[in-house]
Amino acid sequence: MPTSKQDVGKIQFISGGETIVGLLFKPTAPASKRPGIVLLGPFGYVKEQSPAEYAARLANAGFVALIFDSRCSGESGGMPRRHESPANKIADAQAAIDFLAQRPEIDPARLGALGICQGCSEMIAVAATDPRIKAIALVSGQYLYAENLHKFFSGDGPTLHERIARGRAALARFHDNGHVDYTEVVSLTDKSAGLPWPPIHDWYMPWTTEKWGKPSRWENRYTTMSDAEVWTFDVDEHARKLKTPTLVVHGEMSDGGPEAAEHVYALMPAKHKKLHIVPGIFHTRFYDDPLVIEPTAGQLADWFQSHLV
Repeated sequence: MPTSKQDVGKIQFISGGETIVGLLFKPTAPASKRPGIVLLGPFGYVKEQSPAEYAARLANAGFVALIFDSRCSGESGGMPRRHESPANKIADAQAAIDFLAQRPEIDPARLGALGICQGCSEMIAVAATDPRIKAIALVSGQYLYAENLHKFFSGDGPTLHERIARGRAALARFHDNGHVDYTEVVSLTDKSAGLPWPPIHDWYMPWTTEKWGKPSRWENRYTTMSDAEVWTFDVDEHARKLKTPTLVVHGEMSDGGPEAAEHVYALMPAKHKKLHIVPGIFHTRFYDDPLVIEPTAGQLADWFQSHLV
């Protein structure tokens, strides 16, 4: 992760009554007011993963970038731990925008949003309803709509409908007696894991030990009842309302292939929008591969500089 041109400080704000812990990446060069970017990451992420890679590069390009652990994960508060909720993440992102807009180094008229993987679906919902967001970028999106998710879970493990059913059963148990069931995020042997594919496993598992020489707060588990909400989220209804200038960057082998990105892109009524399909690139290479992130971050910086004026 590049660190040469930014200051990084830990911050806190409140969302839904919980303390959200984040990192604020700021350029070192003096300036009166700067544009600010709020980021959301992949399914089950913590802030030190792909969001930190992009925040550092955006700060190097002159932006103030805010990343955070969504509630119930990482350093942030919230119970049960490792619960995945698009509604909560959307609310957390809106609270992050509130926080960023009040910072003395930020020009509140120049705010942008960046989604990575599943964060794309959630950030579309944020930008579609929050007029403070003047530009949005979406990188290697996991676009949550039924047709894409049926394909996503078309292997040997539980189908989409079976995952939703187990999530609802787990949610009923939680409401009945407070018991929290957990499922692994990734696994090489258990096809019922949240993301049951070897390349995804191989990317995530190093985060169970340490990264950048520090202990990782990422855990290979999430609440099973999350399946009831995550896999029923419909990005389409939000994309149809998105009029904010939007950049979509998607790998040829990112989730759903070009078809998923093209599907969501076509729904957007935004007057200013751009779609870039990167040939031959797999989904997680957008997470921390410098050969992919560097040119992608350059595109993001150009997009935000063009629209946050």
